[in-house]
Amino acid sequence: MITKEQLLSIRGLNLSSKINQMNDMQFNVYLQTMNRFIDSFPGQAEKMQDAADEGSYAELLLVLTGVCSVLEKLYADDLVRDCRKHINTLRNPNQKSINQDDVEAFVEQINQNISALSIDIQMAAHKKPATSPRVAQPQPPMRQTSQSRASIYAVDNAVMFLNTLQKLLQDHPYALEVTTSCSEALRYLQTNRPDVILLDIEMPEMNGYELATRIKQGGNKAPIIFITANSEREYVDKAVKVGAAGLLMKPLRINQLLDKLKDVL
Repeated sequence: MITKEQLLSIRGLNLSSKINQMNDMQFNVYLQTMNRFIDSFPGQAEKMQDAADEGSYAELLLVLTGVCSVLEKLYADDLVRDCRKHINTLRNPNQKSINQDDVEAFVEQINQNISALSIDIQMAAHKKPATSPRVAQPQPPMRQTSQSRASIYAVDNAVMFLNTLQKLLQDHPYALEVTTSCSEALRYLQTNRPDVILLDIEMPEMNGYELATRIKQGGNKAPIIFITANSEREYVDKAVKVGAAGLLMKPLRINQLLDKLKDVL
């Protein structure tokens, strides 16, 4: 079961002034709400996407309002503000004036952001509890490239995604190497030690879980971050089982990517 300390580590939840005021019963109710959110949101996201694609704004408003209500109970304040803004747009009595492209864009973005929160909650639940304090030991310096930039190795069979990743990171202090081939990745990692490895989950040659397992078996200890379009428990649990340091949702958002890189480096 996730602890209060683990919950406080989640950026998307504004719990610092609330969680310690909860008694045991209130905390258990909060956890029940959280678990229902994790299990139900993938279905709710699909309903929102379908409603947006069909221009069914009344149905979209209904689903989004329900999702917003749950987020309020979780104290996901930033997402609640975002939801309310779009709810107000959908409540426009003259719905014919609403731009269909704008609706589809905000639904994609809000689904991605809420899915990212779901993943963060699930990953936090797997974090090991803090042990009793120990005397701090000197830490080895971060592995760096000759250009003094942390190195990232990304594996994804989609060239377009890798091109996007390169554009996202071009103005940031990271050295990026990429490949579309799992076999090439295994050969590369025999002689190279990047600081972080990014892996897609769904790939034709072998899936990301299998590739991560083989990377770990080869002795590579670099933290692995999976890139996924799915926030369901099954995906997160499998990622944790093979030693994932984190998961990121597609399409990638630069702020979420940079935050995760800072977390693991």
